[in-house]
Amino acid sequence: MDVLGIGNAIVDVLFRSDDDTIRGHDLPKGGMTLIDEAQAEKLYAEASDTTERSGGSVANTIAIAATLGADAGYVGKVSDDRLGDSFTDSIRSHGVAFTTPALSGSPATARCLIMVTPDGERTMSTFLGACTALGPDDIEQGDVAGSKVSLIEGYLADTEHARRTIGKIVDAAAKSDAKVGLTLSDAGCVDRHREYFRELCRENVEILIADEDEVAALVGDDPIEGLLRDQGGNCEIVVVTHGPKGSTIYGVGGSRHEVEARPADELVDTTGAGDAYAGGFLYGWTRGLDVGVAGRIGSVAASHVVAQMGAQPPEDLRQKVAAEVPDL
Repeated sequence: MDVLGIGNAIVDVLFRSDDDTIRGHDLPKGGMTLIDEAQAEKLYAEASDTTERSGGSVANTIAIAATLGADAGYVGKVSDDRLGDSFTDSIRSHGVAFTTPALSGSPATARCLIMVTPDGERTMSTFLGACTALGPDDIEQGDVAGSKVSLIEGYLADTEHARRTIGKIVDAAAKSDAKVGLTLSDAGCVDRHREYFRELCRENVEILIADEDEVAALVGDDPIEGLLRDQGGNCEIVVVTHGPKGSTIYGVGGSRHEVEARPADELVDTTGAGDAYAGGFLYGWTRGLDVGVAGRIGSVAASHVVAQMGAQPPEDLRQKVAAEVPDL
C-alpha cells in the first residue's frame, strides 16, 4: 500500500463550548489532556449537540490520504462496543483498510472530548481506553514492508506496550524499502518523551511531520536541520507546519521549500488541520510529486478541513484539491 498508519484509534466527540467552561475544568485551551473514564463520562454528560466521528491524529491523516486516492491502511485498537463499531464504520467509509481485531470487554473504546470555542480553537480531553491494548501482535510485518511509508503517531510513546509496537514497525521497515514516518502529535507529548523521540530521529525516522511548537520542543536550541541525515540525524524530509503562516519542508543537501497556507473560506474548527496537511503531503509524496507540490496539497486539504466541524475528509475533497493543484 502507499501509506500505513499506526496510532490511537479514538472516537472524536465534538461539541461547542466557551472559555469559561474550559477554565472551569482546569483544561489548557488549545491543548490535549489525558483523562480517565470517569472524567470522560462527566464531560460527555455535560455536552450537548455532540458529533461523533472516527479520530486520532494518524487515523485522521490516513482518512485524508485515502480520500485523495492513496491506497491506505490503519492499525489501531478499539473495543467491541458501540463506539468501537462507530470508529470502524467511519474509517472504512473513507476507503481505509482497517482489520485490527477489536478488544473484547474492557477497557472501552477511546474517546476524545473536543471542546470547540467560538474562535475555532479546540481543546481536547482524551480517555485512551482500548488504545492502551495496542501491541506488537497487532502489527503485520508484511503490511509494514509492503508500504511506501508507515506513519507512527507520537502519542504511542505514552505507553511501554505501544513503544514495543513502534520497535516492531521500525524493524520491519529496516528489512524492506519502506520508510518510517513520525508525527510528533503534541508538544506536551514531546516534552514527556524528548530523548526517546530524538533517538528515533537519529536512528530510524526518515520522514518527520510536526508543527513548529512540537519541533521546538524536540530540538531545543539546536537547528532543525540537525535532524537531517547529512547533518547528524536520520531524516530525509522534515516538514514543519506554521498554522496560517504556511509550512517549511527541509531536505538533505540543504533543500528548503516554503509553502504558503491556503486561507480557509471559513474558520469553523481547527481540529485536525495538521493531520489533514500530513495526509495531503503524504499522498503527494507517495505519488512521486515534488515536496513543494505535496506541501501545497496538504495546505489545500487543511484549509477545507478547518471550514467544518471535525477532522473528517470534507465532501468532494479530492475534487476541491484538484481544482487548485493540477498535479493531483
